[in-house]
Amino acid sequence: MLMPDKVILAQLRKNLSDELLHHSQGVGETAAKLALSLGCSESKAGLAGLLHDCVREWPHEKLFAFAREHGIETDRFALRCPVLLHAPVGAAVARTWGISDPEILAAIRNHTLGFPGMSLLEQIVYVADKIEPGRIFSGVEELRVLVAKDFKLGLKQAAAHSIALVLHKNHSLHPSTVSFWNWLVEMR
Repeated sequence: MLMPDKVILAQLRKNLSDELLHHSQGVGETAAKLALSLGCSESKAGLAGLLHDCVREWPHEKLFAFAREHGIETDRFALRCPVLLHAPVGAAVARTWGISDPEILAAIRNHTLGFPGMSLLEQIVYVADKIEPGRIFSGVEELRVLVAKDFKLGLKQAAAHSIALVLHKNHSLHPSTVSFWNWLVEMR
């Protein structure tokens, strides 16, 4: 995995709790391993995974202000659940930290809701976020095994798990997630 420079690590330490930094490092390492096994760029996957939650703990007001200042759409879903903004805002913030690779930025931007037509790099970061070693939930071990055995099926199962969590909370599904799910179903 390409090691991020000291400036990026300092920014992450400034923006993230120790717990979330540990999660982000786990996602970076998991993404790099998946990339190696799938013939994708380890360095891009590792860096995108490390940066995916770079603003996850920003207060809602700060997320909204940054989104407004940088022309990031705030739809009715983000108004009800501001944490959804952490992905697109995180991609924009990563750009200000010197990350210019559009594939890395897209992987950060799409790691939460999913998106139909996601590149392999985006899919890897999406899955790595769900199965990194620090994740503990019923079925995570089975999901890790499935991802290693059949990545596409594991991706679909990871999305199904995320959707089930949203439905369990009696929340609305974002249209991007619905489109992402339909794309996954039609892809097989």
